[in-house]
Amino acid sequence: MPSGRVSSQLFQRAVRVLPGGVSSPVRYYPPYPRFIRRGRGSHIVDVEGNDYVDLTLAYGPLLMGHAHPVVERAVKDQLRRGTIFGAPTALEVEVAELLRDRFPSMEMARFVTTGGEAALSLLRLARGATGKGGVAKIDGGFHGSIDQLLVSAGSGAASVASSEGVFPSSVTPTYLLPFNDIEAAEALLERQKDIGLLLVEPVMGNMGTIIPQPEYLRALRTLTRRHSVLLGFDEVITGFHAGHGGAQGRYEVTPDLTMLGKVLGGGLPLAAYGGRRDLLSRVAPSGGVYQAGTYSGNPLSLAAARSVLRWLTPARMRRVERGTQSLVADLEGAFRERAVPVQIPHVGSMFSIFLSDREIRSATDVRKSRTQEYVRFARSMLKEGVFLPQNPFESLFLSAVHSAPDRARVVRAAQRSISRAIVI
Repeated sequence: MPSGRVSSQLFQRAVRVLPGGVSSPVRYYPPYPRFIRRGRGSHIVDVEGNDYVDLTLAYGPLLMGHAHPVVERAVKDQLRRGTIFGAPTALEVEVAELLRDRFPSMEMARFVTTGGEAALSLLRLARGATGKGGVAKIDGGFHGSIDQLLVSAGSGAASVASSEGVFPSSVTPTYLLPFNDIEAAEALLERQKDIGLLLVEPVMGNMGTIIPQPEYLRALRTLTRRHSVLLGFDEVITGFHAGHGGAQGRYEVTPDLTMLGKVLGGGLPLAAYGGRRDLLSRVAPSGGVYQAGTYSGNPLSLAAARSVLRWLTPARMRRVERGTQSLVADLEGAFRERAVPVQIPHVGSMFSIFLSDREIRSATDVRKSRTQEYVRFARSMLKEGVFLPQNPFESLFLSAVHSAPDRARVVRAAQRSISRAIVI
């Protein structure tokens, strides 16, 4: 590929006006990130004109690919009507009804702008409903940059111990649990009676893709009911990538509260939290748990969301899952041919590549994998024209518009990158 001279020059300018030269830490990788000019379908093009098959998909939102014409049309139509009103719109009602149909546990929903805002609001609601301030979260789970949940977080925060500026008083009491460990969850809930919420990514996506073991989610549902603790599912990633009804539909486990984001907005900023009617009725103005935002329920984002919810039918979701299964099988074959131990857990349209000879069941297993070799592999893939997360603690995604030639190009790039970047 041509040199990244333009990206390098842009990065030199960026570091003077943006912390680290980026607007979100995970976007940085040394010596400088590629700056992207445009995207269409399953491909992106950088400022040098290099074309990439995109397996990052903006870290999850673009299940329909870049600039999908259905989303474009919906946003353009709404743009002519107005961008924001500070008043209710029919779109809010329509999208909330579509969410209720897809996620029956979400009897009511409140729209916000980001997944982090949804997490903050959900946590406040849980405290208001239970009168208990404690929250249990999963080691490696990332729920946005809010103090009480930015403890042993995944995503870009997985590479640092925690965060400066997060003081003990702002994260207490936050309790950590290993993923897939039923006994640890039972012991914690037996011991700590101040926990009002257990928040979990039902399929972990921010330490890479980690699949729940059989009965794990059902056990959490049983335990939380027994101890009068609310069960919250962070389905910001899995709400669409895990299947038509999210992970809760796939694994047939009903949470009390749910967070959605990423794919929901079709590439525009939109998130939601929702759940049982009796819980959501506590949110202002019908209840005493206050949450508000000028951009909450933004018409442009909701117009995109309505088009996403209508277009992503069960049949289309099944097709993208079959494509993911095919790509994973071919990638496993490429690693096997070169005798490189690998784990590629996958569900729906999300997957991860872990250079390890042991099953990945928790964040501890991810940390023990060969993360530095993954980084070299990812850099090589970038040079080969495949854009995948450069951080080993992120998931990869396939979109509904990735083609068989796209998948073949990824596999060829992987074959070359395995030979070049991984020490056998």
